[in-house]
Amino acid sequence: MRLTLTRGLTLMCLVAGALLTWSVLRNSHATKFTQTCHHPKAFQDALHELADRTHRVLSSLGLTHFLCYGALWGQIRLSRTLPWESDVEFCLLNEELARRDEVFLIRTFKKFGLELSYESSEGQYKVTDTKVPGGYVQLIVFEEDPLIKVLRRVGWKRRMLPPDCEAMPSLHCFPPHLAARPLPEREFGGYVMPVPREGIELQKYHYQDDWWKEITPKNC
Repeated sequence: MRLTLTRGLTLMCLVAGALLTWSVLRNSHATKFTQTCHHPKAFQDALHELADRTHRVLSSLGLTHFLCYGALWGQIRLSRTLPWESDVEFCLLNEELARRDEVFLIRTFKKFGLELSYESSEGQYKVTDTKVPGGYVQLIVFEEDPLIKVLRRVGWKRRMLPPDCEAMPSLHCFPPHLAARPLPEREFGGYVMPVPREGIELQKYHYQDDWWKEITPKNC
C-alpha cells in the first residue's frame, strides 16, 4: 500500500494518541503518595535539635531570623514541627546577610558541624547535618522593596517579576513590621525560637487563600 501524505498524517496521529494514552495510564498506576504522615519521634527530635543549632549560629552572627511557613504552622498549632515535615523554615533579611561574606558564613556553620548551601534561583539556603539524614533547615531570604515598602522573597526567578504583590503571589510579600526587632520567642520542640510579630498574621500573607484552614497531606 502506497503511503500518501494523508495516510502518513493519520498514522502519526494514531501513534501520538497511543503514546499519550499509555503515558496517562502508566502515570495513573505509578502515582503513589510518598509523603510520610508521621515521622518517628527520634527524627522529629533530631530535626528540632538541628533547628536549635541553626538558630544559635544565626544568633551568633547577629542575623534577624524567625520561624515561618510550615515551621510556623507547627509552632502555632503544636509548639513543635508538624509530624509530616522533614524541614524547618526560618525567614531571614537580605540586607543583613549582604554584610556577611559567603565564605565566612559557610565556615561559621561548619564550626557547628553544619553544611550550608545556597540555591540562587529560590533565594534560600539549606542547612544539613549528616547525623540527621533526610532532615534539613531552610533559610528563606527576604529583602525590602523600596518601591512598595514591603518585604519580598529574593532569588533570580523573582527578581525578574514586577513589584506587584497582588498580581505576583510568588513574591510572598509581607509588611516589614512583622520582622522588626525585638521578636517574640516561643517554644518549638523543647527549644525556644524567635517567631514573627502578631502571631498568625504572617500566615495571612503567605497563605492568602487558605490560612484559616488546617491542611494535611492527602494521604494522612
